[in-house]
Amino acid sequence: MLFRSLFTILSVTISILTLPVSPCMAQNINDTSLFLTRFNRGETSSYKIPLTKACFIREATLDAQYTGGWIMKWEVTKKAHSNLLFLEMNSSEVKGGWGQGDVSGSVQLMFELPAINDSIVMTNLSYKANGVHAINNYGGIDAKREYLTGNVKLVRDGDKMVLTAFIDLVTQNPDTRQQIVLANHSMQSFSCEEYQHYMNQKDSIQKKENDELVNAITQAVIARDSILEAGNKRIQDSLKLHPYTGPFRFWVSKVDKPEYLRTTYSVNQDSIVVKKGPYDFIYLAKNYPADAVYFKRALTKKEKKALAALEQQAGLDSLERFYSNNCILDGLILVFDMASAAFSKEVSVTNYYQESLGAVVRFLNDIVPKPYRIWYDKKQLVKDQNACGR
Repeated sequence: MLFRSLFTILSVTISILTLPVSPCMAQNINDTSLFLTRFNRGETSSYKIPLTKACFIREATLDAQYTGGWIMKWEVTKKAHSNLLFLEMNSSEVKGGWGQGDVSGSVQLMFELPAINDSIVMTNLSYKANGVHAINNYGGIDAKREYLTGNVKLVRDGDKMVLTAFIDLVTQNPDTRQQIVLANHSMQSFSCEEYQHYMNQKDSIQKKENDELVNAITQAVIARDSILEAGNKRIQDSLKLHPYTGPFRFWVSKVDKPEYLRTTYSVNQDSIVVKKGPYDFIYLAKNYPADAVYFKRALTKKEKKALAALEQQAGLDSLERFYSNNCILDGLILVFDMASAAFSKEVSVTNYYQESLGAVVRFLNDIVPKPYRIWYDKKQLVKDQNACGR
């Protein structure tokens, strides 16, 4: 989301220095040298979450095609007399944070800065301030009232930038509060080329780690499933002998890795049920009967007609098994399982927009209460898909 207006800038003269390559912060959950403070409801207590990116990028700006949303590496481009400051807590990158509910809800702050001499001060910050870009997913990604206030000061100290900051992030409906408070903290500094090089290295490392994880999971499946194999085979054989021949039905599972949760939406010709439970580390998405029911109601006549039309109009029977944006790790993970007398289909989607599946998600979002709606933004996902192909 892009927010613009005015902030106050004070600066004096010294030229920008060329600095050696130095990585952004990639911290462990126990490392609180750079952190975001998150307050519990009622603000009676708080906890610290390490920032996963905190760096200053020299001679850089946002790509002219940037229209809002989480700023990706390819949206940072070279520009003279312009600088960028990133403060970010990506919940999927907090080491040791997997499965911790209090880490969920990523935050990204990026400030566009003019040429800096020996210091720069930004006061009276807000979401409307010119050059302030803020994403606050704490409390969910649905529309909520958001407020940002604070001040930031950067001072050059040799080959580094020293940051002093007080930033307050508040939302209403739901009510949340977070702070970033730093006093004379030494910041990493990149040229635009160094930043891109570092981010490419980081992505390569993450891909290697993911490949190793997939291999480990595969071995775990082989070891663990020896007992379950016979039962699963009986189910599969039964389905082959007695395939489902009823009306169109489906379930969709949304996996939230940072919170270690799975939300499942089950729809048949009569009703819809929304359930939640911990996702299985081996099988990320399953429609488990034991999951807790959060929402349930019968379908109206209009919704039943829409469900029948969905099977006929969406072209679901011709879908591929997987759709993925390989440039983005984790993020959006959806699994669709559909069956009717005409076809059976299971489809996995990661950070990818597919038109027929978009129709399924729209059907669900028109029925379920707002807190349970699935984010599946065509514009943003297609933009990221196109950027991945650059």
